[in-house]
Amino acid sequence: MAPSFRAAGLAGRRLFALSARPERTVASKRPTLMRGLRLLGVSLLALYVAAVGVGVVAETLPWSPAMIVALALAQATPVILVIYRPIAAWWLSLLAALPYLILVGLSAEPVADEAFWPWSVAGIVAHLFVAVLVAYQVPPPVYLAQWLITAVVALAAETIFTGRAQINNGLVLSGLYAVGLAGVAIARWLRDVRRELRHQVGLTERERSQRTVLEERTRIARELHDVVAHHMSVIAVQAEAAPYRVSGLDPAATESFASIRQNALAALTEMRQILGMLRSDQDSGDRYAPQPTLADLDQLFDNCRSAGLTLKTGIRGDVRDLPEQVELIAYRVMQEALSNVIRHAPGADVEVDVAYGPAELDLRVANSPSPAAGRLSPVVAAGHGLTGMRERAAVLGAGLRAGRRDDGWYEVAMSLPVERR
Repeated sequence: MAPSFRAAGLAGRRLFALSARPERTVASKRPTLMRGLRLLGVSLLALYVAAVGVGVVAETLPWSPAMIVALALAQATPVILVIYRPIAAWWLSLLAALPYLILVGLSAEPVADEAFWPWSVAGIVAHLFVAVLVAYQVPPPVYLAQWLITAVVALAAETIFTGRAQINNGLVLSGLYAVGLAGVAIARWLRDVRRELRHQVGLTERERSQRTVLEERTRIARELHDVVAHHMSVIAVQAEAAPYRVSGLDPAATESFASIRQNALAALTEMRQILGMLRSDQDSGDRYAPQPTLADLDQLFDNCRSAGLTLKTGIRGDVRDLPEQVELIAYRVMQEALSNVIRHAPGADVEVDVAYGPAELDLRVANSPSPAAGRLSPVVAAGHGLTGMRERAAVLGAGLRAGRRDDGWYEVAMSLPVERR
């Protein structure tokens, strides 16, 4: 029963929310031709209600002109007020009909038998117009309660003011009111159907777009697998088989083949994770694990030394855990910079500096000119490595500097902010 009581309480509050404004969409807040026509229409209807009210009351009762005009304006005001304060307009249209009902009911003067009572023509038009507009904006319990109040007023008038010659038109008003509410219910249902249809169309478009993206990512993943996985697997197998096929290898060569195999397998593992990311449209932390961090730099340095680099490293500052994104970007940039040295400056001396600052992480990778003729820097035969490093740095709003120094060395430097963004 508790939900029913809460619903009844909510409906009661809405029924007496005199300051409530009508619901407006974004489009309705802008001046449009439709808004202008709506205001013009209600203004003309208000003038009609006022004019009819003056004529009906003047013919029905011998009141003073001031009373007649005041009553006519009171009946016409809700017609305009409904577009600004719908609940207040409904109550005003009901209250504005009561003076005519009461004064005609108590009048000692003879009243024509054909006169409308307890609702005047102007009162019927104004109340029905306001009631239908309000019903389109409020929940069904509210507009049903309004209809019931209107019917109770007509019934009370018939009960209190007995012996009148005029036929009570409260039943007529209640019937017209009910027909209007039925039309409103149908219109609201059609409105909800259109909204749901637009919502479903939007979901379908988004799903189609996501499916297109996923299909493209799957195609890219398939191409990557066909192009890279086969060759990396062959490298790993050949590196593993080489010590058995060539007899008399010294320990350094055997260790070098083992390092080649280990790096090939590591590359295959990371590539499978990336392919899994491309093939899925769901965000799951498991697909990103394990992601390298700055704690894995020692292993990266050992791999570079096994490839023939003379590597000198330095780590300064307060070594601590940084945000995951910062550590991943720093590791990838360091990995790409050292890979460029291996590819384009084999045998070069390399200096790596990692500095932990209070609000930034500074990275520097510098390599000497290569002993191999014609290959003096990591970007002489430039591919996409430097572009990728710049893009990774831009994720955190950092800049990357790359170029030759005055002493002939080539240097890549970057400063990453460590705050989470």
